[in-house]
Amino acid sequence: MSDEPTNQAGDCRPARSISGTASAPATHLTWSDAINKRVRTGDWADQAVSTTAKIAEAIDGGDWETAAQLVDYWMEEAKVVHVIYQVWGQGWGSFLTTAGVAQEDLDAEVVRIRELLAFPDGEPFNPEPRWMSLAHLAGELGNRLRAYEIDPAEAHRRLDELQEAWRQLHDRGADFQSGMLSFVAKRLGEAAVGDAYAHVLAPYLEERYSPFDLREQNYQDTLYRNLYLAFEAMRAHLVGPDRTGDMEVTEDNDKFVISFDPCGSGNRGQRGDFIEGTGSRSEPPYDFGVTTEEHDWAWNEKGVCYYCAHCCYTLELWPARQWGHPIRVVDSPLYPEETAGSEPAKCTWTVYKSLEAIPAEAYVRIGLKKPE
Repeated sequence: MSDEPTNQAGDCRPARSISGTASAPATHLTWSDAINKRVRTGDWADQAVSTTAKIAEAIDGGDWETAAQLVDYWMEEAKVVHVIYQVWGQGWGSFLTTAGVAQEDLDAEVVRIRELLAFPDGEPFNPEPRWMSLAHLAGELGNRLRAYEIDPAEAHRRLDELQEAWRQLHDRGADFQSGMLSFVAKRLGEAAVGDAYAHVLAPYLEERYSPFDLREQNYQDTLYRNLYLAFEAMRAHLVGPDRTGDMEVTEDNDKFVISFDPCGSGNRGQRGDFIEGTGSRSEPPYDFGVTTEEHDWAWNEKGVCYYCAHCCYTLELWPARQWGHPIRVVDSPLYPEETAGSEPAKCTWTVYKSLEAIPAEAYVRIGLKKPE
């Protein structure tokens, strides 16, 4: 008698299928020629739903090949953030030594921050081994799903394990950037944070955002890329109160507004980590810095965490200087008045539907004037 899973009572796994599914899945993956990568289908409201939730939905619907493919894509989302954090983490060190900071001082600070950001099991923050462990978890879950060698309850448990492993790695990666930028400000002065961004982010900006150059294509033709990459990145940042990557989106005649409660990187750090029970990263024992002066690269506002300022530099100041307009307009909650209390402010990204719709104030606050 065969021991293969069936749909009989007592076995809740779906019947094996090797030739597709009986009906089209609610969410699937396809190739986008517009941005030259694999993407999730769905309208913008659907893109605001985390890929974690989509995997769970596919498991519950018995569409396990789709669930397996979404696990693979979930790792693609995480990869974007992981690679950026590795490149940036090395870049801050390069900037500091170029600016004259002794290598032994830099090494000592890196060790200090990694120990401060130890994982719950006590291991100092070291991203590479945890990334390889995450890859193993995702690969095993995906392969067991597509081979029908796991039951739904265990599939959900493994998905929760995968999501939590990425949360622990991701959050420490974000905090490490804050710690290094704070070291830049401490050793070289706060204005040097903007110089550090210019030094470290240049290759990333050319790759990520040069397609928005209006000398190459018109503004309307960039909207799909702009919105899709925004949703994809913030799903990987595990935004939202449950830290799974769910966000809010609204649309009117002029714009799309994407809201994060909280953003999973800077704003989460400012509020403190409710999952691990740790406090704001701007307070002891972290003491990661916020702006105390006005700078074009931080919206000329005080109380912007040094990490959050990269959104101003990359999404607004750099592109506006390069070709005349911001890519997205960001409202980052200020510490401490907007990051604490019973109802801390949400972080928002606004994507305007036309150049004309971008308000003049969006330019003024970064020290520029809206082009005629």
